[in-house]
Amino acid sequence: MLKIIRRVMKKLSLLILLALVIFACDKPANFELTNAEVFAYLVDGGWEINATCIAKGFDQEKSNGVYIARLSYTVDLITPDNKKLEYIDEGLVDKSSGEEIEYLQIESQFQIDSTFSEGNYKIVINAQDDNTQKSASVEKEFTISRD
Repeated sequence: MLKIIRRVMKKLSLLILLALVIFACDKPANFELTNAEVFAYLVDGGWEINATCIAKGFDQEKSNGVYIARLSYTVDLITPDNKKLEYIDEGLVDKSSGEEIEYLQIESQFQIDSTFSEGNYKIVINAQDDNTQKSASVEKEFTISRD
Protein backbone atom coordinates (compact mmCIF):
# COMPACT_ATOMS: atom_id res chain seq x y z
CA MET A 1 0.00 0.00 0.00
CA LEU A 2 2.82 2.39 0.86
CA LYS A 3 4.44 1.71 -2.55
CA ILE A 4 1.22 2.64 -4.33
CA ILE A 5 0.95 5.91 -2.42
CA ARG A 6 4.59 6.76 -3.26
CA ARG A 7 4.00 6.07 -6.98
CA VAL A 8 0.88 8.21 -7.00
CA MET A 9 2.68 11.04 -5.17
CA LYS A 10 5.60 10.81 -7.60
CA LYS A 11 3.30 11.00 -10.62
CA LEU A 12 1.32 13.83 -9.05
CA SER A 13 4.55 15.76 -8.38
CA LEU A 14 5.61 15.34 -12.01
CA LEU A 15 2.21 16.54 -13.25
CA ILE A 16 2.38 19.62 -11.02
CA LEU A 17 5.91 20.39 -12.22
CA LEU A 18 4.86 19.94 -15.85
CA ALA A 19 1.86 22.24 -15.35
CA LEU A 20 4.09 24.92 -13.82
CA VAL A 21 6.50 24.75 -16.75
CA ILE A 22 3.65 25.00 -19.28
CA PHE A 23 2.05 27.99 -17.54
CA ALA A 24 5.40 29.75 -17.14
CA CYS A 25 6.14 29.40 -20.86
CA ASP A 26 2.66 30.55 -21.85
CA LYS A 27 3.00 33.90 -20.04
CA PRO A 28 1.94 36.72 -22.40
CA ALA A 29 4.53 39.34 -23.27
CA ASN A 30 4.22 42.82 -21.84
CA PHE A 31 3.22 45.55 -24.26
CA GLU A 32 6.22 47.84 -24.63
CA LEU A 33 7.82 50.45 -26.88
CA THR A 34 11.58 50.27 -27.46
CA ASN A 35 14.39 51.48 -29.72
CA ALA A 36 13.20 55.06 -30.06
CA GLU A 37 15.08 57.20 -32.60
CA VAL A 38 14.61 60.88 -33.47
CA PHE A 39 16.15 62.95 -36.24
CA ALA A 40 15.71 66.68 -36.88
CA TYR A 41 16.34 68.17 -40.33
CA LEU A 42 16.55 71.87 -41.13
CA VAL A 43 14.00 72.73 -43.84
CA ASP A 44 12.68 76.01 -45.24
CA GLY A 45 10.91 77.82 -42.45
CA GLY A 46 11.70 75.40 -39.65
CA TRP A 47 12.52 71.80 -38.79
CA GLU A 48 11.26 68.43 -39.92
CA ILE A 49 11.18 65.89 -37.10
CA ASN A 50 11.22 62.14 -37.81
CA ALA A 51 10.68 59.75 -34.89
CA THR A 52 10.37 55.97 -34.80
CA CYS A 53 10.09 53.20 -32.23
CA ILE A 54 9.33 49.49 -32.08
CA ALA A 55 6.22 48.06 -30.39
CA LYS A 56 6.30 44.53 -28.97
CA GLY A 57 4.00 42.39 -26.84
CA PHE A 58 0.72 43.62 -28.35
CA ASP A 59 -2.35 41.44 -28.75
CA GLN A 60 -3.36 40.05 -32.14
CA GLU A 61 -6.73 38.94 -33.40
CA LYS A 62 -6.74 35.84 -35.56
CA SER A 63 -9.46 35.50 -38.15
CA ASN A 64 -9.45 32.98 -41.02
CA GLY A 65 -5.73 32.35 -40.56
CA VAL A 66 -4.86 36.07 -40.66
CA TYR A 67 -3.30 37.86 -37.67
CA ILE A 68 -4.41 41.46 -37.16
CA ALA A 69 -2.73 44.02 -34.87
CA ARG A 70 -3.87 47.61 -34.29
CA LEU A 71 -2.05 50.31 -32.35
CA SER A 72 -3.12 53.92 -31.91
CA TYR A 73 -0.41 56.43 -31.06
CA THR A 74 0.15 60.05 -30.14
CA VAL A 75 3.37 62.05 -30.04
CA ASP A 76 4.22 64.79 -27.54
CA LEU A 77 7.10 67.24 -27.81
CA ILE A 78 8.83 68.69 -24.75
CA THR A 79 10.73 71.90 -25.47
CA PRO A 80 14.02 73.09 -23.91
CA ASP A 81 12.02 75.25 -21.46
CA ASN A 82 10.06 72.11 -20.41
CA LYS A 83 6.84 73.12 -22.18
CA LYS A 84 4.84 70.05 -23.24
CA LEU A 85 3.13 70.19 -26.63
CA GLU A 86 0.68 67.29 -26.55
CA TYR A 87 -0.66 65.45 -29.59
CA ILE A 88 1.75 67.12 -32.00
CA ASP A 89 1.17 64.01 -34.13
CA GLU A 90 -1.10 60.98 -33.98
CA GLY A 91 -1.91 57.96 -36.04
CA LEU A 92 -2.86 54.30 -36.34
CA VAL A 93 -0.70 51.31 -37.18
CA ASP A 94 -2.92 48.57 -38.61
CA LYS A 95 -1.19 45.44 -39.89
CA SER A 96 -2.37 42.02 -40.99
CA SER A 97 -0.27 38.98 -41.82
CA GLY A 98 -0.54 35.25 -42.45
CA GLU A 99 1.99 34.76 -39.62
CA GLU A 100 2.12 36.09 -36.08
CA ILE A 101 3.42 39.66 -36.02
CA GLU A 102 6.50 39.97 -33.79
CA TYR A 103 6.79 43.75 -33.79
CA LEU A 104 5.34 46.90 -35.32
CA GLN A 105 7.23 50.05 -36.21
CA ILE A 106 5.62 53.33 -35.24
CA GLU A 107 6.74 56.24 -37.43
CA SER A 108 5.97 59.91 -36.92
CA GLN A 109 6.89 62.85 -39.10
CA PHE A 110 5.95 66.46 -38.44
CA GLN A 111 7.29 69.99 -38.87
CA ILE A 112 7.87 72.77 -36.41
CA ASP A 113 8.45 76.35 -37.51
CA SER A 114 11.46 78.61 -37.05
CA THR A 115 10.06 80.12 -33.82
CA PHE A 116 11.25 76.98 -32.01
CA SER A 117 14.67 77.69 -30.54
CA GLU A 118 17.77 75.55 -30.78
CA GLY A 119 18.32 73.28 -27.80
CA ASN A 120 17.57 69.93 -26.22
CA TYR A 121 14.11 68.54 -26.86
CA LYS A 122 12.37 65.34 -25.88
CA ILE A 123 9.89 63.32 -27.92
CA VAL A 124 7.34 61.13 -26.12
CA ILE A 125 5.59 58.42 -28.13
CA ASN A 126 2.45 57.04 -26.47
CA ALA A 127 0.79 53.96 -27.92
CA GLN A 128 -2.30 51.96 -27.11
CA ASP A 129 -3.02 48.37 -28.12
CA ASP A 130 -6.52 48.75 -29.58
CA ASN A 131 -7.31 45.07 -28.85
CA THR A 132 -6.54 45.17 -25.10
CA GLN A 133 -6.51 48.91 -24.30
CA LYS A 134 -3.04 48.46 -22.73
CA SER A 135 -0.74 51.43 -23.18
CA ALA A 136 2.99 52.09 -23.25
CA SER A 137 5.30 55.07 -23.77
CA VAL A 138 8.87 55.71 -24.74
CA GLU A 139 10.92 58.92 -24.58
CA LYS A 140 13.94 60.05 -26.54
CA GLU A 141 15.97 63.23 -26.22
CA PHE A 142 17.35 65.02 -29.26
CA THR A 143 18.97 68.33 -30.12
CA ILE A 144 17.93 70.96 -32.62
CA SER A 145 20.96 72.85 -33.85
CA ARG A 146 21.90 74.64 -37.03
CA ASP A 147 25.38 73.07 -36.82
